[in-house]
Amino acid sequence: MKPFDLVVIGDGPAGIEGALAAATRHWRVALISGLGIGGRAAMSSLLPSKVWLAYAQRMAQLKHMRHFGLTVKPPSLSMDLLRAQITSQKQHAAQRYRQKLEAAGVQIFEGKGFVSSTEMVEVIREGAVAEQLPTRYILLSTGSGPVFFPELKPNKDRIIAPKLSPTLPELPKRMVVAGGGVTGSEYAWAFAALGTEVTILHGTMRMLPRMDPDVAAAFEQWMQSHYGVALHKNNGVVAMQQEDNLVRALTFSGEEYEADYGFIAIGRKADLSFYEPGNLPLQITSEGFLQVNKFCQTSQPNIYGAGDVTGVPMMANRAMMQARVAVAHMAEGDATTVRQKSVAEAVYTDPPVAQVGDMSPDLDASFVLKRYDGLLKAHILGETEGLLKVKVDSKTGLIRGAAAFGAHAVDIISIFQVAIHHNIPWRRLHMVPMPHPSMSELISTVL
Repeated sequence: MKPFDLVVIGDGPAGIEGALAAATRHWRVALISGLGIGGRAAMSSLLPSKVWLAYAQRMAQLKHMRHFGLTVKPPSLSMDLLRAQITSQKQHAAQRYRQKLEAAGVQIFEGKGFVSSTEMVEVIREGAVAEQLPTRYILLSTGSGPVFFPELKPNKDRIIAPKLSPTLPELPKRMVVAGGGVTGSEYAWAFAALGTEVTILHGTMRMLPRMDPDVAAAFEQWMQSHYGVALHKNNGVVAMQQEDNLVRALTFSGEEYEADYGFIAIGRKADLSFYEPGNLPLQITSEGFLQVNKFCQTSQPNIYGAGDVTGVPMMANRAMMQARVAVAHMAEGDATTVRQKSVAEAVYTDPPVAQVGDMSPDLDASFVLKRYDGLLKAHILGETEGLLKVKVDSKTGLIRGAAAFGAHAVDIISIFQVAIHHNIPWRRLHMVPMPHPSMSELISTVL
């Protein structure tokens, strides 16, 4: 077979973006798809969760109509229709991605990708002889899978994980959620908004540990006060077991919690099944992720990595950015101007949480805090709970990070992402006359 310029292992956001970026350079590109075009993001994690969140958001909006003096009877949830919607969205997404790849000239190979050498990738299919794909470059975008333990894993009945959420036969009356990270928080809110009594058992001192502590605290308070979520921090789950129609969760402290259903979202780990460590010396981080440099290059110069397989934050926008950086470096070397930059992280509850840049304490930086209750738009909409926090470099005045919780928080943080990327100082951004009334006025208001 004529060698490819690039072979991509993985069919999620990073793999698709990398293949398309290389194809626009008129390279000969192959993409190996083992899960279905769209990868785990479309098939089992990102897309299904966003359908659940969309349903929950509509329900929350109906309840919020009381602020405007409107009484709306909440509709009943049809699990059959929700499942059908998830299936339909997955199929349509896979079809759209495949059409884009094929139109760009990318050759798609169904099977499991395995790196047998730095210049050869095998496509392995059950019951068939492995197909050899010689190549100049390799992009590893195999993603991640959920973390489970012998005593803490789904049983495909009343103990589930995100991938199994569409299989629920009913909306749980009570649910115990193991994990208060992004995924656990999103699903906990979605179920609570739809009427489930939710208990969150989280192993650290606060939910959303990657987010700014003030913003995370505001989110925690809102979850408890508006949806009655029972939150137990610094008390992670060590085991879940089902007895008839009851699920029991046992924590590190020895406490036991009961519910109709259990949900596990305690973390993710890199999918490193694309190689044998003894045959290919790739460097792996102490956390078990693929080690890459600023150009997404591994310890093997012609092999690159992008997406979840390279570690946190496990965000689709970061994955796609890494893929573009990798392909640009393959083509242009160290002279490339395409570099990794800060990406916005978001929790798509309603209202959402979002953050970009560095929000850690720093003696050389100051923080600006703005609250939603000072905005006319927030009072009109009845969305006064929320805050924006901005980290500003004390010497340069540049924005080092920003975090927000509240209505349109993701859109507001997107403005800060642009400012950070283009070195726009806080003072200049603050002086921009944002539309009035709007939530973006958080940036321009004095208080």
